[in-house]
Amino acid sequence: MRTEVPVAAAIRRRPTWSCLVRLATLSVVVCGLAGCTLTAPLPPNAERFAPPVVYARWWAMTEACSGRSGDLASILWYSVPSPQFMHDGQEAAGYWESRSNQIVLAKMYTDRGAVVRHEMLHALLRTGSHPRAQFLGSCASIVLCQETCVKDAGPWHAPMNYVVLPPDSLVVTSRAELLPPEADGQRWLELHVSVRNPRERAVVVAAPGDPLTPPTFGYDLRGPSGGTSGGDVATDSSALFIQPFETKQRLFEFQVASDLTEDHVSPGKYLVRSGYALLWSAYEAVTVSP
Repeated sequence: MRTEVPVAAAIRRRPTWSCLVRLATLSVVVCGLAGCTLTAPLPPNAERFAPPVVYARWWAMTEACSGRSGDLASILWYSVPSPQFMHDGQEAAGYWESRSNQIVLAKMYTDRGAVVRHEMLHALLRTGSHPRAQFLGSCASIVLCQETCVKDAGPWHAPMNYVVLPPDSLVVTSRAELLPPEADGQRWLELHVSVRNPRERAVVVAAPGDPLTPPTFGYDLRGPSGGTSGGDVATDSSALFIQPFETKQRLFEFQVASDLTEDHVSPGKYLVRSGYALLWSAYEAVTVSP
């Protein structure tokens, strides 16, 4: 017999997750609580850069999920060489500034789609806040939203009439796709992950993991030069709540490069799988070419 428990209690009773966490351990913020529209001066070491071709595709993705449209060419892009920089009194990985319509990113995040699209979403919504409907709703599969973003989005409470179930009560599928080269030569491997609740009743997933950060979407790649694995953790309990027959999705992206790293994949043949709350799909084979 299944028993219903409050969401908070369901999240607290989890063992530790041992898998590498990708981006979820980011200790800096992507926009502060009120920092994305401030008219503060640029960081002293900020440098203007031309957005790579892939930004146009990422912009279109953000337009689609947000239901907003805008002019990508109107945005001024700047990067800071350090892993993070001070903005509004706190360390930041990036921010959008409204008056000049400029986006500033730590250089190491300029090719991380989820971070870049976070700032694009601010630019499209024309707000420095983090509306839950977009950042944790319609665009949640393609933008990064962690502790600061979640706090700014405001509290969330699960509707009534849900049941707490283990991850194997869900259906996890994945699809790996090597995209054609961009016009500037960049190439990307995308891993699309989906988790579906096949029941007529809402489900809160009893995911194994740290009591405060249980795992949600994850990935595992194994290839000729080694492997890389990681995933996200639930910084907001809504990530563990799935409506009847709902499908949640997450996109992981890897730029094709010479070395295999957390965000890059080298050419070769790989076995790829994805998961949700440590429920894994079967491995599929994918060949990555330059």
